Amino acid sequence: MLDGTRLRNSWYASLDDAQSNFRQLLSSHTSPDWKRVPIPNDTISKGKSRAVAPELTDVVLHRKTSKSSEPVYRAILDVPVGDTLVSLETWKAVLSTPELRKEWDPAVEGAHMIEILDQATRISKVDFTLGWPANPRDAVVISRSFSDATTLIDISTSLPRSPDEPAYLRPSPPYVRSDVSLFAWCVQVIEQPPTSKRSPKLRITCFWQHNLKTLWSFNTASSFAQQLCTMMVGIYNTVQKRGLRIPQLMGYGNGVSIERLRFDLDREALTVDYSIVPEDEDHTPHTTAQGLDELFAIREHKRLTRSVECALPTPVGWDVQIATKASSDQVAQLPWTVQAKRDPSPAQGSTATSPETDRIIFGIKHAALPNDHSVLKVRVVIELSGSSSGIRLNGIPQPIEQVEERDPQSHIASQQMLRDASSAADFSFNTQSSSVSTVAESASKASAALPERPALSRTQTERTATAEKSILSRVKRNYIYFSSLLQEPEAKWKRTTETRGVSIAQLDSIDPTLVVYRAEATFVGLGLWDLYAAVVTPGARAFWDRLYDDSTLLEHVNELTELWHFKTKPAWPVTGRDAVVLKTVYKSPTTIHVFAFSADDPNLFPNIPSADPNVIRTQIDLQGWAIEALSPTTTQLTILEQSDPKGWSNKASIPQQMIQAIAGVGEFAIKCGGPPIVTRLEGAKATQMRYDHDRYSFRVEYEASASRRSTPVQIPDEAATPITPSSPGLPFVECELRCDLDSWANSLDIVVDPPPQTISCLRRHRLSSGGGGLWLTITHDAVYTGDDRLQVIVRRGPMSVPKEKGLVMVNGAKVDVDVEELPDKEVKSLQKQKRIKPTRVPLDQPPVLSVIRRRRAEWSGDGDLEGTETGSYKPATPDVELASAPTFASSFNSFINLAISQATTATQQAAAAIAPAMAAGGDAPSASKPPMQYALEALSYLQSIHVSPQRDGWTLVSEKDVPVYRRIDAEISPVIPVHKGEKVIEGVSAEEVASVLTSYDCRKQWDTRFDTAHVFEVFGGELHTEFVVMKGGFPFRDRGFYLASLMARGSASPSLSRRNTATGETENSTESRAAIYCVSASFSPESVASFSPAKYNSYGLPVGRIYVDGWILETLDPYGAENYAIPSTRCTRVVAVDYSGSIPAAMNSMINGMLPKSIQAVESYVKNISPPPSTRLPPVGIALAQTSQDPLRYKAWKLRRRDQTRLLIASRFKPSDRLYQSTILLNSSDALVRPSSRADEKTPRPRNRALKAQTISAATGAAVADELERQSRSRTNSSATSSSKPASMSPEHGRSRSREAVRSSTILTSRGEMRHPTDLLIAELIVDSKLYPGGYEVRIASRIDKSKTRISLTSPLGTASSSTSAQELPFACATYTLPPSPLHSAGLNTDRPPRHLLRLTLPTAQYYVSTIQDPLTGETRSAPPKPQWLSDMEEGRVVLDIEIKPVAGGRSNKKGTVTVNGVTVPVLGEKESLTSLGRDEILDTRASKMDLLSGSSAEDDQLPGELQMPIAVATDLLDDAVLASEPAPVSEQVETESTNATPEANPDAGESAPQVVVSPPETPAADSTTSGLLRFLNAYPNPLLRFTAPGWRSSEPTTPAPPESAGTPGMSTEGSQARDVSVVAGTKSEALGLLSRQAVRRTYPLSTVVIVALIAFLVGSFLRSLLSPADFIYVVSDRKDLEDMNAGWRELKRLFEVKYLLGGWDFQVAVVRRH
Repeated sequence: MLDGTRLRNSWYASLDDAQSNFRQLLSSHTSPDWKRVPIPNDTISKGKSRAVAPELTDVVLHRKTSKSSEPVYRAILDVPVGDTLVSLETWKAVLSTPELRKEWDPAVEGAHMIEILDQATRISKVDFTLGWPANPRDAVVISRSFSDATTLIDISTSLPRSPDEPAYLRPSPPYVRSDVSLFAWCVQVIEQPPTSKRSPKLRITCFWQHNLKTLWSFNTASSFAQQLCTMMVGIYNTVQKRGLRIPQLMGYGNGVSIERLRFDLDREALTVDYSIVPEDEDHTPHTTAQGLDELFAIREHKRLTRSVECALPTPVGWDVQIATKASSDQVAQLPWTVQAKRDPSPAQGSTATSPETDRIIFGIKHAALPNDHSVLKVRVVIELSGSSSGIRLNGIPQPIEQVEERDPQSHIASQQMLRDASSAADFSFNTQSSSVSTVAESASKASAALPERPALSRTQTERTATAEKSILSRVKRNYIYFSSLLQEPEAKWKRTTETRGVSIAQLDSIDPTLVVYRAEATFVGLGLWDLYAAVVTPGARAFWDRLYDDSTLLEHVNELTELWHFKTKPAWPVTGRDAVVLKTVYKSPTTIHVFAFSADDPNLFPNIPSADPNVIRTQIDLQGWAIEALSPTTTQLTILEQSDPKGWSNKASIPQQMIQAIAGVGEFAIKCGGPPIVTRLEGAKATQMRYDHDRYSFRVEYEASASRRSTPVQIPDEAATPITPSSPGLPFVECELRCDLDSWANSLDIVVDPPPQTISCLRRHRLSSGGGGLWLTITHDAVYTGDDRLQVIVRRGPMSVPKEKGLVMVNGAKVDVDVEELPDKEVKSLQKQKRIKPTRVPLDQPPVLSVIRRRRAEWSGDGDLEGTETGSYKPATPDVELASAPTFASSFNSFINLAISQATTATQQAAAAIAPAMAAGGDAPSASKPPMQYALEALSYLQSIHVSPQRDGWTLVSEKDVPVYRRIDAEISPVIPVHKGEKVIEGVSAEEVASVLTSYDCRKQWDTRFDTAHVFEVFGGELHTEFVVMKGGFPFRDRGFYLASLMARGSASPSLSRRNTATGETENSTESRAAIYCVSASFSPESVASFSPAKYNSYGLPVGRIYVDGWILETLDPYGAENYAIPSTRCTRVVAVDYSGSIPAAMNSMINGMLPKSIQAVESYVKNISPPPSTRLPPVGIALAQTSQDPLRYKAWKLRRRDQTRLLIASRFKPSDRLYQSTILLNSSDALVRPSSRADEKTPRPRNRALKAQTISAATGAAVADELERQSRSRTNSSATSSSKPASMSPEHGRSRSREAVRSSTILTSRGEMRHPTDLLIAELIVDSKLYPGGYEVRIASRIDKSKTRISLTSPLGTASSSTSAQELPFACATYTLPPSPLHSAGLNTDRPPRHLLRLTLPTAQYYVSTIQDPLTGETRSAPPKPQWLSDMEEGRVVLDIEIKPVAGGRSNKKGTVTVNGVTVPVLGEKESLTSLGRDEILDTRASKMDLLSGSSAEDDQLPGELQMPIAVATDLLDDAVLASEPAPVSEQVETESTNATPEANPDAGESAPQVVVSPPETPAADSTTSGLLRFLNAYPNPLLRFTAPGWRSSEPTTPAPPESAGTPGMSTEGSQARDVSVVAGTKSEALGLLSRQAVRRTYPLSTVVIVALIAFLVGSFLRSLLSPADFIYVVSDRKDLEDMNAGWRELKRLFEVKYLLGGWDFQVAVVRRH
């Protein structure tokens, strides 16, 4: 039957047989065959508060033996329940969830569901820890559940083997398939009669019959008793802890195919994968019920057509996620409906109902498929969502209906079986077969006889029992010695040699005769099993040991031990040697121990060959190999050797042999892979093993042995019979081999003689935890083979014949190979897994005993408090509180408790795309706060973390790649934890990292979760608000965030430093640790209500909240103690994000824990690209004022703009096109002030009328301010170091300023010289020429805006709006070469292309020179007339768009060409650049031009107006109604009125422009002359100016001066030589005060002027002659002197020369020198 019906019927038949066996055992509960098994009474006694909690001694254990099968064990535990409501549904949930079994069964390491046959029948796979140190065991079992109001029965048994069995039933080496004959549970609520004084009790009964197919067992009478008793107490505790936290799949109907069912212990989530398939009308469910029960089951199957139902406990809340997928959109979008109804069935043991025992029946029904060829895939994830009850479906609350309905599962019970169970309910098992005193006595004896290390024993063989015991004792004794040496501390070993990657150490012992060597090496790229195969294969030694001769298997002693004879060749003068050793192998999942010692007792080993007189027999006291897996790709190999080579050779040669052995084994495994090995022989013993490396052939011969067959597990007691091997009906011989199909061979050619009965092949990935490689299981019929020799030859497939990779041929026939693949994501994770050295523990102690001891200690410890902390739900009794489930202390279970604690703090779910996201327990962002205030609060939090980097309160979450820490901070959120990650990126500066972080196009390259960003408003300096979309990942939708972002540069307090002294105390370093902060935080969507959500959130994505997402970038000190590359940056990312919507808390916390690891992605990205261009002036970001106050106390902030002229609006860099765009706003009306712009003038103050002004232009004033800022930077501190609180702009504050502050803005140099006007500096940009190896093109577009309204962010480059005029301004661009800097990644690399500095200027100086009268000629010289573009700039402001892109192909023939608007611009070299600008100017970072932000703890202050009124707005995102209601641009009438002002008016530039006093042109000062014949005299200082011109200026050049009027020219002060100053300012705070001096009228006679001019001319000619090149003339008087050429040379220095004086003659006056 090809449809598998016969196979299914055989499975059901096996389950029916187990059910019949269970009924027989139930009915024979009074049989005398049940013998009491003593329980060790060595547990810790409990107090009175724990009297109700069950103990191990409360379990009653019996055994029933059988001659034809394994013994059956029955464990019974009675627990009084009092008046507590007991729900058997919790027991059913635990028993039907295989993933929970490892929590309550100490012998299980893992279990999972494989297939669901019907509503009550399931198939699961269980992996046991039993079997080590040989091979572990597993089982594939089929289970069925029955239940009614008071009884629950769950029966499991192994599936029978079949020729057409599925892949999961085939062997899975190294696991050995065991046989579970019966594993049944019966849970009953036993009611007491009303007249009885006893309270109701809960009886838990378990029947256990298991054939482990092992020759090795525990040699203690209490081993199985401890395991079963621990299992009984463990399942009770698990039900109390998790019973009300487990969802169940209740049923499904026709048209539904369940494909996968998994329960995640960490998330406490049930995942159901099923398919909606075409309905089968003829299909009827398989059920064991008859009559009405069978009819009801059929009706339920039809009722649930295309539907599934799940049962959810009501005390907790649930998040349900439903996702569909199909091959076509039509099928994927088929509608489905859900219904949640409360099932108020009364709890067992009581007639009352309780909310804790209620269940919610959650049903999903799908629409019919459109045709018979369609299939709909559905995934349902039901996850615990914390303490709040209710259901949320895809983030939306789901209503729950109240419906009275019977439980359909109660009709599927077997009434006969339940009656059998009820018949045994009232029977007492405490006095069966023995009295209580006898039990206690025998238990105490067994406890006293329990050894610390259970010995390993085996069943009867050919040897006597005494011989077997002697061999086992020797093996045990040597292994104890070997494992103790492995665990010796490192201080006990003295390193002697290290070569070829092998480290040799000798045991430091006081006994000189005890010489023990240890050799260690670590191999990368090798797995555990490959290295093990190379070690235990004797023939592989021929590859690396030239002295190797032969190896012979003398005897296969038992499953783990072999007797070998090794021979080595003689090499003169060394004689050949041999050794007879007893080799034993102990295995565990991550470690393999191979140890050997000499065997010389012929009574125990009669096969020992006699000694050859020509060969020396070596004495090996110990030779042990420890193979330990540090990671899936890294293995450590350790050898311990204590031997005596005898003869002339001494022990000094042993280290060299150990180096050769370890290096040779590693080289062989790397080059050739792992050769085939025999991992297990069952029912047989090996007689010969040979490996020929030259032929790549492995041969093993073995023969059947009745003594090696599996025996049932027996526990001897007083009445038990001696242990005898079982007599199974069909004995078999099984050989298990492991081959390497990755390196040793691509295909295998295997010969099995005689042909096998069955053969199975399983191939795992080489990184698989189950053991990579090809595993073959060859089975023979023991009856058919008899005593014949069995032989297996494994050869590598012929290389000449091209065959399929992974092909396995057995006796010429191809064999199917089952492949267990790993997902690519898991493979990458395993390859990057961090190396962890496993704890060295003895492997001869089975791990189940350590689990039993650990759990017993946990149960007897303080488990109640821990269980309460984890929020576990448990029923409470009125008298005594029951023991809650303990919080396990093991590493795995602590992770479970961590996930549970995260789930209890799940984020508050909001309707997706309906309402703004709100975190549980937190408030939504308030619209009363401006958006930038949230960013400033997040900035203060980052400052506090940077200033105080202590890790108090931070919990380590992950150490892989980037250490991630977590902490709950009430300043951020009381619910959402803050995650922090930190790493040092070497070779990159903080500025380069910041440019990558702030570029959204770059972020798309390194941030896999970032999608898009829409900027709303810009406040200048990259301060902006935006809407960012982050990817959610399947099955969750993307998330949108309203963010306010900024970048700030600050420094920590000088008194706080991260450096520590040698004594551990913090060093008070005065070095400031500057850091760059990139911060984002969410704000209220109502703050941007003028923007249309349909334009930036067209898909209606759910909105989350980012409490803080910040980067702290700190360039490390190159002279610090850390040994990092120069430069290096310490990157710290701090995140706290609430994704809201339907994402549960566990997933939310997992994503937050992964975000700090993006530092690694940034590091990988920034090291593979060249730094993008950046704008240096105007600077990016804001500067933070230094303060000693805690940044977390800031309640208000103040912003002071230190550059009133320029402002950066936005910048963007596209890595794909290498395109950089920058938009700059130039307040030209402030920088360029018209000579007369105000008609009204206020009355001057009387006290200032004595001051006299001096003529100076407005443009000169702006240039002077820049020059003063540049020169004073080297002498004074930056403005950031001044008072953090900006000065008041009120006139009263201006009058209170000091005299030095008033005189700071001077037009004179420190030496009293007059400053010349310079061109207006527009912007500075830095370009890394490595990014543009073929050169780059700069395009500059500008538009003049006279309306001074908000700028649109969406205007194309160079276009003008209705209120702007596009005009080509005569920009001048100069390109300089920046010198290397050690704080830049290109600074220390001389071969790297240099960085360029682009300076954009406007030629404004020539139009603002002063008008003077030439005293010699009387001619009046003035500035040229202003062009139209300059006049327009004085009336408005300029918006610049700068674009940098690579030079188009074919346009440039010279490498590294720079063009500006199509004109090639030369690049000055480094030396010319330093000469032209000066080092201070070219290396200035313009940090003093950054806006200064200072914090204050006063709560009455408001946010600065600069951070509330945006400068630029994204008009394309505005709502249409807002665009229609915007006012028209401001008329230019105001500008016209100000232009027509009278010339006599005060020369102020209007209400908002800086004012400069302009003196009348008829009184020019001599020292202020800027043109004319005597302009060179300006270079010589007037000595009288030294007494009046200050040599310093204030550190706040843009601080406005007090509004004072100019003095009249007619007034004078005391002393004609005195210099008075006059400060004139406008009415607004932007006014710029300049100092002016009174001119001194002085005349000279003409003769004096002529004489001075002549003297100056002659002195200048003389100086010029010293600089001009000399002329050399050779004068000879005789031709004979030409041959000598030694005399006659004359050197001429011209002093005066007049060319073409007469007739082509020149007149020269020179000085001649003879040589």
